[in-house]
Amino acid sequence: MKDKLIDTNILVYAYDASEGNKHKASRKLLKTVWEEGGGIVCLQNLMEFFVVITKKVENPISIRDAKTIVEDILKSNSWKIIDRDTDTLLKAIDIVFEYRIHLWDALIVACMKENDIVEIVTENKIDFEKIPEIKVTIPF
Repeated sequence: MKDKLIDTNILVYAYDASEGNKHKASRKLLKTVWEEGGGIVCLQNLMEFFVVITKKVENPISIRDAKTIVEDILKSNSWKIIDRDTDTLLKAIDIVFEYRIHLWDALIVACMKENDIVEIVTENKIDFEKIPEIKVTIPF
């Protein structure tokens, strides 16, 4: 698979069976990443995933299982992990000002730009489509 940032909501749907078709589509996408590579996540995505999948979904998974998923992604050659620094935060604030999106999404966009990533797989079309350099793919 071509390099794409996999947003938190897609990670959550892949492990939340209560989400029906979104679960199936996200599971299929992650299966491709595990087999072919090309998946990218920010550490922020993994942090958000952990919180949501253990507390905010209909059927939360255990902390131990969530940690195992996060560890597997961190250790895998199929996934590239990117992160932010102080300059990223300042760029994200500029993105918030220019495009009027949430800081957390702006941090992901800033990380993507710093790492020359142009595509995100997400269901958050509204915020990410405001950024002209970012291609948004919705898998369902």
